[in-house]
Amino acid sequence: SALQKLVTFATDGAYVINPARQDPCSVVTTTFGQSINPVLSWALRSGQMVRVICMSLGFVFTCNVVFPASFGKQGTQSVKSILFGPVRAEWERTVGFFGSAFKQDSLGVPTFTASQRYVGISIRTFPSEVAPALPDISFIGATPTKRSGKKAGGSTSAKVPSVPSRSLLEMRDKTTWSTNDDVGAWDGTEYFKRNKKPSMKFSFDVLHTLPRLTADPNFGDTVMVLYSASTYRRDNVAGTSLSLNLYGIVLVSRK
Repeated sequence: SALQKLVTFATDGAYVINPARQDPCSVVTTTFGQSINPVLSWALRSGQMVRVICMSLGFVFTCNVVFPASFGKQGTQSVKSILFGPVRAEWERTVGFFGSAFKQDSLGVPTFTASQRYVGISIRTFPSEVAPALPDISFIGATPTKRSGKKAGGSTSAKVPSVPSRSLLEMRDKTTWSTNDDVGAWDGTEYFKRNKKPSMKFSFDVLHTLPRLTADPNFGDTVMVLYSASTYRRDNVAGTSLSLNLYGIVLVSRK
């Protein structure tokens, strides 16, 4: 079935891996920019190092990706996050993969308890200040302002900011996205129905063409979670911790 293929999927060969099934010898760790934290990566043929997009399958405990949740004691920040329960045997393989890839005998894994009953894996964005609502200019015929168009006397040379929901290439452009970034939440259920058309075969090439979710998945729904993986050490805290940074989610099936 399509779900079985997803569970046993290892890699698309270019962007996405399933850590539970991928050979840890196929990846490396490196740092990007001014950060000293190692990030799970691999090398392109050109020698350029790029981040690996990880995929894990699981069941939703709580989810705030479409609608971010407040964060911090004062509630002035918000965060996009998912707390989910991965398939147990697959998650044990996943943790073993990360231990081998980062060359660590033990790793602190980000978990959280929901409703004092469910301990799940927590994957989230970097918290951001709550942004004010922006006017919707997505309708046909919207005209950009002079400030957002070309400068007088020539075209602007400013780099267009990456958007994680626009392509896998842009998704891996950062290790950690902020809450104000457009982290994708897609509906992939049509590809995993029992009575789907034989021609409908899920691949990550179709990810960005999927319908966007208008509400967060509910408790018990099956989702695939896309994320980056890195490690860090805290001052005055022994050991190395694993950081799982949210790249996007895909709804696979409803409860």
